[in-house]
Amino acid sequence: MDIVFGLFADGGAFPDHGGGKTGALGAPVVGPQGLLDILETILGLSEPRAAFVVRIAAWQAALAAAGPDRFWSASLAVDGWSSARTLLGWRDMLIEAGWSAHDDWPQGRIADLAAAELLANAMPPGLADRLRRVLPRISPAIARTIRRVRLIDPGDLHASGWRTLFDSLAVAGVAVEAIATTPAAPADTALGHMQRWMGGSGAAATAPDGSITLATAVSGLLATEIVGHWTRATSCHNGTMAIVAQDGDTQILDHGLAAARQPRAGRSRSSPHRGTLQLLLLGFKIAWAPFDPHALMELLLFPNAPISSHTARLLADALEAAPGRGSAGWTETWAAIEAREYAAAEDSKTTAAAAQRLARWRAWAEPSIWDPVRGMPVGEATAICDRTIAWAVTRHANGGDPLYLATASLAADVRAALVSLERPLLPRTLVERVIDQALDTGQPNPAVVAEAATWRAVSHPGAIWGPVDDVLWWNFTTTREGAGRMPWTIAERTLLAEHGCILDDPGLGGRALSAAWDRAILHCRRRLLFVSAGLEVHDEASRHPVAHRLSAALQYSADHIRLEAALGAGQLVLAGETINRVAVDPGTLPSARAQWTTPAGFAAKLEGRVESATSFEHLFSCHLMWALRHVARLRQGRAQAIPDENRLIGNLAHALAREIFTAGPPPVPQVAAARTMELLEGAIDRIAAPLRHPSFASDLAFARRRLPSAMAALAESLAANDLTVDSTEHQISATFEQALSVRGAIDLVARDLQGEAVIVDLKWTRSAKSRIDELKTGQAVQLATYGASLTGTEPYRAGYYMLNQRQFLSLANAGLVGRGIEGSRTLPATWDAITESWVGWRDMAISGVLVAAGVEGAEALMPPAATLVREVHCDRCEYQTLCRVKGLG
Repeated sequence: MDIVFGLFADGGAFPDHGGGKTGALGAPVVGPQGLLDILETILGLSEPRAAFVVRIAAWQAALAAAGPDRFWSASLAVDGWSSARTLLGWRDMLIEAGWSAHDDWPQGRIADLAAAELLANAMPPGLADRLRRVLPRISPAIARTIRRVRLIDPGDLHASGWRTLFDSLAVAGVAVEAIATTPAAPADTALGHMQRWMGGSGAAATAPDGSITLATAVSGLLATEIVGHWTRATSCHNGTMAIVAQDGDTQILDHGLAAARQPRAGRSRSSPHRGTLQLLLLGFKIAWAPFDPHALMELLLFPNAPISSHTARLLADALEAAPGRGSAGWTETWAAIEAREYAAAEDSKTTAAAAQRLARWRAWAEPSIWDPVRGMPVGEATAICDRTIAWAVTRHANGGDPLYLATASLAADVRAALVSLERPLLPRTLVERVIDQALDTGQPNPAVVAEAATWRAVSHPGAIWGPVDDVLWWNFTTTREGAGRMPWTIAERTLLAEHGCILDDPGLGGRALSAAWDRAILHCRRRLLFVSAGLEVHDEASRHPVAHRLSAALQYSADHIRLEAALGAGQLVLAGETINRVAVDPGTLPSARAQWTTPAGFAAKLEGRVESATSFEHLFSCHLMWALRHVARLRQGRAQAIPDENRLIGNLAHALAREIFTAGPPPVPQVAAARTMELLEGAIDRIAAPLRHPSFASDLAFARRRLPSAMAALAESLAANDLTVDSTEHQISATFEQALSVRGAIDLVARDLQGEAVIVDLKWTRSAKSRIDELKTGQAVQLATYGASLTGTEPYRAGYYMLNQRQFLSLANAGLVGRGIEGSRTLPATWDAITESWVGWRDMAISGVLVAAGVEGAEALMPPAATLVREVHCDRCEYQTLCRVKGLG
C-alpha cells in the first residue's frame, strides 16, 4: 500500500487518491481515523468504534468512584456530565502523549486523574487509546503490507503520539516521506506573487488580475445563484477544481449549482435535528412529571410514528379534547381501538399479535411517569431506548432509509451510556445531557447526494494536497477551529516530561491549522475564489483568520466584489468569468379581495349540512371563514391544537360544573366550593395537564383560587333564581324550515318554579364585554340557537353565566336575578334573524360566491336577507393570509 496521510483528510481529499493517472488501488488518502483502521486491520486489532457519549458516561462513573476529595469533585456535583466530558479530553491528551496511570505520581491533579484511570477498566477506547495500542505491535512485518506513507502535513506539525507512530513505521522499514508544497500559480500572476510572498520571497502583489477574488453577499441565496452560474462558466474550460465546503456543508450551495444545471457537491453538515433522531427524546419527554401533552401530541403526529396512523389520529383527537392522562374520552378511545383490533383478528395467532401490538402502542402512549429530580429507574430508561431501537430497525428494514439506522444506533449508544453510568436512578437533567451528547454528532441529510462532476468537494481546506486549477472556498468566514487551550500548568508539564509523557507545544494545533489553510491557497494554479455570505459578512469579527493574516496582500492583489451588484447590472465579472444577467418583470402579489368563487363541488357539500351555534357565529362574522373552517374543514396543524391556558381553565370549569351540578336542586355554595377543591387536582391531570408545567404556575394558582369561588357563585345564582338543575351538557338536535339542521350541547339546562326551561351557557373569559354587547345588540346567537333547538316555540329564558367574573348576564325582560341587559331584540327575534341570514348566506354560497367580510367592499356584496351581522376580527383569524387581508410578509 502507498498511503497518503493528512490530519484533515478523513472527510475526503483532493486528489482523492494517491495513485496518479495509472490507478488508485492500494493508494488511499486517509486521516487519523482511516490510518488507524488500516493498521488495526493489519494487526488484527479491529473492533467496533465506541460512541463518544458512551466513553463520557463510563468516565463519569470512574470519576465518581474515585472518591469525593478530588480536584473535580465540586464541578462533578454541579454538572457531572460537562465535567466528565472536559476531563475525558484532558485524559485523552495525556494518553496520546504516552502517560501511564500506573506511575508513582505525587499528590495533585495528575495523581487524581491516575486514580480515576485505574478505575475506568470498562471504558471503551478512544482515538488516543487505539493509537497507543497499535504502537508496540508495529514490527518489520508491516512493511510487507505498507510500502510507503506520504505525509500531507509537515512532520513537525503532528502531535507527539503520531510522530512516534511514523518513527515506528520508519524503523519497521516503511518509507515515510513528506509531500512538498510549492507555489503552483505562475509567478507573473497576482495569485502566484502572493503564494511566493507567503513563502517569504518577494513582496505582495499590487495589481489584481482576476486570479484572486473575494466575493461577499448579505444573502446566502444570492451567493449560491451567482456561484452556480460561475461554476457553469468554468466548466467550459479544461481543468480541475476543488470546492472547499467549510464546516462540511454545501446544502445551500447545491441549490445554486442545480439551478445552473451543474452537479451537486453533496456535502451535508451533520445535524441533530433530523426527524427520526428526535423520537428517542420524545419518548423520554412524555415519561417525566409533570406530564407533557405537547410532547405526546408530537409523538402521535410523528411521520411513520411507532403507533399506527389511524390509532395515532384517534388518540390525537382525544388528547386535543382533553390534554391530560386518564380522561373519559381517552379511555373510551382506547376501548374503541382495542375493540377494532380484536375484531379484525381471525384466529388465536392474529389475536395474540393484536395483543402485542396494543401493548406496544400503550407503552409508547402511556409510559410510567417519573419524578425528574429523583429520576427514573435505569430499567425504564433502557426500555425506552429498546422501544426506539426496535421501531427504527423495523422501519429501516421496510424502507432502507439510513436515518432509521442512525436512530437505532443513537438509541443503542444512549442505552449503553446510561448503563455505563452505574446509577440506579437517572435524573432528567442527566438523561437529557446524555441524549444531547449523542445527538451532538447528528446525521447528514440522506437526501443530499454528490453527483458526478469534474471537480471535487472537500470539507476542510487542509484536505487539498495536490495542484488544482481553481479553488472555490465556500463559506469563507470565521471558524472555531483551534479554539482549545492547554489545561496543564508548566509545573505539571515538567512533571509529566520527567515520566516520559512529553506534551506538545500549546501552539502546535494552531500552526497545523495555519499550514493547512495556506496549503489550499498554495496548490491553486489559476483562480482562487473566496465566497462569504451572511448578515455579518462585512464585520471584522466574522472574517476568516486567513483573511486577517493575508490582509496586506489581499487588500491590493484581490478583486473585492459585492455580489449584490448583480441585482442591478446586465453583466458581472467574477474571477475571470463574465456572468450575464437578464432582468425579469416583477410579478405582483395577490391583493386582498372581498369576493371569492367556490370550487367545483362546493355546493354539493352544503347539502345536508348540520350547523351549530359556533358555525352560526362564524357565518355571521365572515362568510369565507365559515366556508373554510366548517365546510372545507381547513384548520391549523394539530401540533398547535393543545389549548392555551385560558381555554384550559375554561375546560376545567365546564368539567367541574358537570360533576357538581347534577339533576336536582343546586348544591349549597360552600358545598360547591368544597367539591370543586376535591375534584380539581384530578381534573387537571386528566384534561388540563399543561397547567402543571412551571411556565403556567401563575395560571395554575389562579385556577385553584378562582374556580372554587366561581362554582360557589354559580350555585348561589341558581338558588337566587329558584332554579332546579335539569341536566348538564344537554345534547340537542333539531331540524327547522329551509332544511336547516342544528346540533350542539347546552352547558346547563335548569327549570324554574313553573317548569319552564332556563338555559345557562357557561363562559370563562378574561372580560364579559363581548357577551354584554351581544345581548345589547340582539346578537346572542348561542342563546337563541339553544333556545329554539331545545323548546321549539315554547317559552324559555336564557343567559350567560360568566364564571371568571361571577355574573349572570341575561336580557332585562327575562326577570332573572343577575345583571339585566337592555337588548334591541328578544331571543326569539334573534333566532328569526339567524334563520333569515342563514338562508341568504347559504343561497349565495350555492350560487358560487363567498364574501371575505374584513376586506374593503364586502358590505356591498352582502345578501339583503343578512339582517344579523357580527363584528369580524381579522387580527384573530387563522385565514387572514388566505384572503390577503394580511400579507404573507
